[in-house]
Amino acid sequence: MRGITSGNLRQQLKSAGPYTTCNPSSSNNCVDGPLHIDAFLSADATNVDAVIPTIDGGTCTASASVECNGTASSRHAVAIGHLAIYSCSGSWSGSTKGDDPSNGATPPLAFGADANGSGNGKAQSPRCDAAAVSGGAPTTMSGVVSWLATSGHRIAVADPASAPFGAASKQALIQNGFSWVTSGVGQNVFTGSACDSAGTACKVRLESGISQVRGAVTANAGGNTQLGLVAKSNIMHVSWTSSSLNGTTGNDPNTWTDVDSSDYSGYGEIEQYGVALTGGNAGAAAAWDDLFNNKWDVNSTIQSTLAAYGY
Repeated sequence: MRGITSGNLRQQLKSAGPYTTCNPSSSNNCVDGPLHIDAFLSADATNVDAVIPTIDGGTCTASASVECNGTASSRHAVAIGHLAIYSCSGSWSGSTKGDDPSNGATPPLAFGADANGSGNGKAQSPRCDAAAVSGGAPTTMSGVVSWLATSGHRIAVADPASAPFGAASKQALIQNGFSWVTSGVGQNVFTGSACDSAGTACKVRLESGISQVRGAVTANAGGNTQLGLVAKSNIMHVSWTSSSLNGTTGNDPNTWTDVDSSDYSGYGEIEQYGVALTGGNAGAAAAWDDLFNNKWDVNSTIQSTLAAYGY
């Protein structure tokens, strides 16, 4: 398994980069050459469509520099993502708690992920530089919207223009009464560090992706990003590599609460898609096709594993 930002991996798969399928008919060197990639899973269906040929219903157009290796028959929703309201508990703060992976860059990063998905060298830690939310964090989306009405309160979400979790977060806020204004008089939504400069006008800080949202909360960037709408998969079943949790696997010990999917019903389910790729190991595409379409949805082991990881 190769974990990398799905949009970047999509580009690698299409352009015969270092993490690509191995197609003997192309210029790829299949002997000691690129890493075999047999299947591609993404939080964004458009990333999956982008490796399926247009003649099969995808959006990939092959050329001398672009490969289209997705098999349309295997395109399948493999998981449903979930949102959680996240904040620092106050119990995991200070220098004794280990490195905070969110402090590696500006804007802050989460779980060691950098802009290329390759990590920033920091250990995974539950540490928060931010204090706990005074009076306790809200536990419902309607409570979040009411909480945001207080001067100085703000929340971090992924950019809805590029991240499905961000689009669902935006819908959850609007659906529960928040007025989302991105420009002009009354603007209350700002991108990244512009939120810090906007002061109390900023109610929603947009991060480049869902992995950066937790970092905006734990690093307390700019002073006051107290809440985040994160992917549950970012805070469940974490393998900790620093602090007193070093060597253990468990859910993030900071404060978080599930968001009911009915809170963003106008968006719909946060579907994660998978697709098998031709040109990988012999027979792999057919095997993944069969797994996705005939076994995935009914296999209890797969389903229980997905649930343990926040899906």
